[in-house]
Amino acid sequence: MCRVSEPETQPRSAADACPGLSRPFLAADGAIVRLRTGGLPISVSSLQGLMSIVAHQSDPSIQLTSRGALQIRGLAVPLEAETRDAVVSTGLVPSPSHELVRNVVVSPLTGLDGDGYADLRPLVRDLDSMICADPGLAALPGRFLFALDDGRGDVIGQSFDLGLIATGPHRVTVLAGSADRGWSVPLTGAADLLIDLAQDFVRANEASGGGSWHVAELDRPIGTPTDCSHRPRDAGAAPVSRPLGAVGDHAVVGVPLGLLTPAHLEALASCTDRVGITPWRSLVIENGAAALPRLATAGLTTSAASPWVRLHACTGSPGCARSTLDTRSLARHLAPRLPVGLLPVHVSGCERRCGTPTTPFVDLLAPKSVDAALELITMEDR
Repeated sequence: MCRVSEPETQPRSAADACPGLSRPFLAADGAIVRLRTGGLPISVSSLQGLMSIVAHQSDPSIQLTSRGALQIRGLAVPLEAETRDAVVSTGLVPSPSHELVRNVVVSPLTGLDGDGYADLRPLVRDLDSMICADPGLAALPGRFLFALDDGRGDVIGQSFDLGLIATGPHRVTVLAGSADRGWSVPLTGAADLLIDLAQDFVRANEASGGGSWHVAELDRPIGTPTDCSHRPRDAGAAPVSRPLGAVGDHAVVGVPLGLLTPAHLEALASCTDRVGITPWRSLVIENGAAALPRLATAGLTTSAASPWVRLHACTGSPGCARSTLDTRSLARHLAPRLPVGLLPVHVSGCERRCGTPTTPFVDLLAPKSVDAALELITMEDR
């Protein structure tokens, strides 16, 4: 399974196995399929179509990932043709040849709330179209990430391969792999430059044997030399607020444990036809503020005071063979009793601790009970 993390410094001999429709990942509960959104809003009807594929499961859900992607799991092995056809029919795979490489995160509220320097929505649409139209870019690794920040600093802190941060309404800095290499260009030319850099990565990776997953792992820099004099040096350095609830006329709702349920989708369908997927397992609903009470009733998180803002869990059993604990069940029983605190609380089923925050957190490693978890939280969250 792949997660956003600091890239390794050396190329790998193992092939990239980040899952998709064309190469499902085999887990203890069956096959996992991940669907990238290209950073674009998606229709609620597409989500409903995806949910119908797992509707027969005892606890059907769609997982949201830390890269704003979608996952369904517990599928038959090998993946059945009917399942593949059903996924494609949702419209979430606009380019089968490029479905693994549409890894784009963007400031979720860009163009909606007045923050940030620029509206990046047209850029996101152009970039996704250009990625899918370039046959050579199908060779990008499944973990290669584009991070597009409108200047507010909310996604530029991601561990990206190609990044962009707006420095004004019509100008951006494009970054390759680190804060030390960037190009100040007009916003209108940013998509072309990002594509050029991605193509250069593919060439450099192939020349070195194809073992690199990230820009930082290449044996040479990509792009033309630059002194990076226009790089906003403090971008991404400080914590950035992630709104929840009403944002003007719009709404941001959290998805507990990152698991969209049929009840969530029913409520969403009653108030909107599309949603944006954030890297923080939440949804942006344009003009959705008036529907917040209905969405809260359906179980979505609409207040920063909710325990689900700080409570997280790995997949746990039965989905993960390594886990000694049904982490989600424990988290659901823990949530109503979770005390107010400052640190994220993460429930892990084994010592791998998948999905843990990159900031300090309360580490609940396979607690024996809710009471045991509460005791540990009391000791550590000070």
